[in-house]
Amino acid sequence: MNGIIDKIERLESFNLRNSVGRKALNLLTFITDIDALNEEYDWISKVGNVVNDVMEHALCEIQDIEGTIHRLANGEVLDDVQLYEIKHLAIVAAQVRNSGADWLENLSEVVTILDPNEEGIDTFYIYDSYDEQLAEMRRAWKEPTAEQFAAMSEVEDRVCKRLSRELKIWSTRLHDTLTELGLLDLRIAKWQMAEAENLTRPHFSADSSTTYRGLFNIETRNALKSKGKNYQAVDVKFGNYPTIVTGMNMGGKTVLLKSLVAAQELCQYGFFVPAAEAEVMIVDEVLVSIDDSQNHLSGLSSFAAEMLTVDSIIKTTERGRKVLVLIDELARTTNPVEGRIIVSKVVERLKQNGVPSFVTTHYDGIHGDYRRLRVKGLKENSKIADISEMESVIDYSLVETTEEEVPREALRVAEMLGIKLFL
Repeated sequence: MNGIIDKIERLESFNLRNSVGRKALNLLTFITDIDALNEEYDWISKVGNVVNDVMEHALCEIQDIEGTIHRLANGEVLDDVQLYEIKHLAIVAAQVRNSGADWLENLSEVVTILDPNEEGIDTFYIYDSYDEQLAEMRRAWKEPTAEQFAAMSEVEDRVCKRLSRELKIWSTRLHDTLTELGLLDLRIAKWQMAEAENLTRPHFSADSSTTYRGLFNIETRNALKSKGKNYQAVDVKFGNYPTIVTGMNMGGKTVLLKSLVAAQELCQYGFFVPAAEAEVMIVDEVLVSIDDSQNHLSGLSSFAAEMLTVDSIIKTTERGRKVLVLIDELARTTNPVEGRIIVSKVVERLKQNGVPSFVTTHYDGIHGDYRRLRVKGLKENSKIADISEMESVIDYSLVETTEEEVPREALRVAEMLGIKLFL
């Protein structure tokens, strides 16, 4: 499963109530069809309008009995424990349905089959009313011998066989209901996460461009909030072309790329996105080179690992797939002369292929007619007492620039941090 899902699961605001919902999460696919995405967003909104405490409590009672349903569909005879699982699913599904999810299958006939005495109790027993012979045996044999017990078990098995036959025609609907309950659990979690994190439903671009107003990174914002600090959201727009991003170290360039990755992936996995407003172009895949990749390319240097990753990205862009590419501090581990050449060639190839992409760099002299953004950086006359205040003196806004020179604020940052060499 994509890494974005792992990050979602770590959020306190994302809560699934049962293992069926977790299965639905793990089965999510990267959606590239706009109609399918809009349908999913419509469902999330619909669920958000009907969710209530009764529904949530009932969903906590759901168990994954796919194996039992599969055996039922195959004509196998269910035992009393498995028959209870079917009854329990039908009862809980009815509770969820009656609490507002009226699109769920009506399984009242299943309950009737497994509750012949209409007791309305969430238990199962091979009742006397299922078979008169069984009832007579139980009345006559209060303390059955081994032989009598075997005779009663034979009749009980006969009852289980008959019930399994009767229930087999419901196997598809039982399976569909279990699936729908998992999706309901997941969609409630999506809705509640959106509410808690102030996420927004994205719209979809008609002109092959993406625009975010107030884009933010959930993890970074929450980490700052826990320390009583404010997070500065940014506005950004891009299309089918590369964007070179420059800015001071600690200026949020990496966070920007991670925010763009998260927003695109959340959108196409059917989650609301971290922005005040979002109009998103749909892509087939998101390709990234962020942080040191040698962890998954064992035995290679950081530079070699990065070059292989970037080479794979470029090759993918030439296969006709619509991809979003994000590359952080390209060629950062080599010397400036060769690093500048590598960045220039990669950006030029991305431009030739019409790839929506961002490349952050600290190298000057990347020549060419490219779109360039710069993080504003340090505010004028800013001072800090210690490094914990650094965020307060940086303006993370993005501004268009035509300059090929990168900002030169490293010495000032070092001085502000109290590095003795610069005092």
